[in-house]
Amino acid sequence: MSIIDRIEISTFDVVVENFAHNYTDDTYGGSFTYTPGPGSAKPVLMVQIFTEDGAVGEYAFQCVSAAVPQAIAAAKVAVGHQWHERELIFQTTRRASRPAHSYGLSYVDTALWDLAGKIQGTSLTQMLGGHRTEVPAYASCHNGDRLDNLPTKEAVSDFFLSLKDKGFTGFKMHSWHAGNKWEEAENVRHMRETLGERVELMLDPACVFNSLSDAIFVGKACEEAGFRWYEDPLRPTGLGIFQHKKLREALNIPILQTEHVAGPEAKADFLLNGGTDLLRVDIHYDLGITGALKTIHFGESLGVTTEMHAPGPVHRHLIAAQQQTTMYEIANVSPALLDPSPLIYTDYSDHVDTITADGMMAVPTGPGIGVTYDMEKLLPVRTMHEIIKAG
Repeated sequence: MSIIDRIEISTFDVVVENFAHNYTDDTYGGSFTYTPGPGSAKPVLMVQIFTEDGAVGEYAFQCVSAAVPQAIAAAKVAVGHQWHERELIFQTTRRASRPAHSYGLSYVDTALWDLAGKIQGTSLTQMLGGHRTEVPAYASCHNGDRLDNLPTKEAVSDFFLSLKDKGFTGFKMHSWHAGNKWEEAENVRHMRETLGERVELMLDPACVFNSLSDAIFVGKACEEAGFRWYEDPLRPTGLGIFQHKKLREALNIPILQTEHVAGPEAKADFLLNGGTDLLRVDIHYDLGITGALKTIHFGESLGVTTEMHAPGPVHRHLIAAQQQTTMYEIANVSPALLDPSPLIYTDYSDHVDTITADGMMAVPTGPGIGVTYDMEKLLPVRTMHEIIKAG
C-alpha cells in the first residue's frame, strides 16, 4: 500500500451572480437571497491528496463555515497514513477536533474516497456496490422573496410548471422568509391544484415558524394536499427532539429532520427518540462519505429512508447505492438561478436542463467521484493555499 505524502488545501472565491447575503433586513437574517447585480463570492474549499507513488484524490465544493482550519487539522492527521485508512483517519480527527464538530473532515474524507476510486479504477457507485446509473430528481426552489424572484404563490407554481415541462416529477418549496402561516398554507394548496395529483410535492419552511401551532397549521395543509414530506418548519434550526416529536404526533405526514443535526450518532438519537420519520444527510455537514454511510446504513436497518440534502456529484453516487429509492435534490433553483452547482467543473452540472424527459439525472461514471475541476477558472481566484507534508 502507498503512503499519503502530502495534502494541499485551497480556497477560491467563486462568484454567484444576482445573489448575496442580506444583512439589512432581519426578515432575511443574513440568508443568501436574490440581489440583482454582480452578486458575491461563495468560497469553495478544495482538498487534494497525493500519495508517494503519484496517485491523486481530490474534492472541491462550496465551503461550510469553519471548515478550512478543520480541513487543515484533518490533513495533518491524514498525512503519513496509508491511503486506505479512512476509518482510522475519521476516528482520530473527530477526537482531535473536540469539542467542535469537524466540518473540515468532511472534505478530507471525501477526497480520500476519490483517491481510493482512482487507485482501484472504479467509480464511487461501484465501490459502494451500487447498481443505479440514474437517480430520480426533484426541483427545490429558493426561498420566495419580494424582489420578483418567486414573490407569490402564482410565481412559484408557474416556475414549477416550466420545470415540469422539462421532465421534473417532484417539487419542493422553500417558504417565504416571513413565516406567515396563512400565506404558506394557501401556497401548499395552490401547488397541488396547479401541479396536479400525480406529482411529488414537499415543503421545507427552512425554520421560519416561531411557534409549534403555526408549524402544525401549515403541516395540516401539507397533509391534506398529500405532500411527500414536511421538513424543518421550526426555529431556530431544527435541533429540538421534543418539539419535533410533538409536531409528529399532531400530523399524519412524514416529518423530515436532521439536516442541522450533525453526525451519525446525533441523528440516530434524534430518530430513536421520536423527533423525525425520515433522516437527512449532507456529506459536507456529516463527516464526508464515511459519516454519511454510517447514517444511511443505520436508517436502512430500521427501514427508514435517508434523503440526501442538496445537489452534488457525491450525493448522486450515494443515492445510486442506497437500498431505498430516494430522490435527488436540485437546490436551490429559481427563475434567477437555473444552475445551483458551483461553477467549478469542466464535465458536470446540476442545471435544470440536464434532467431527462422521465425525470432522471445521470450518475458520474469515471473513477472515484468522476468529475474534473476547471483549474484554469479556479486558480486565478484562489485565496488560500496550504501544503501539509508527512514527517
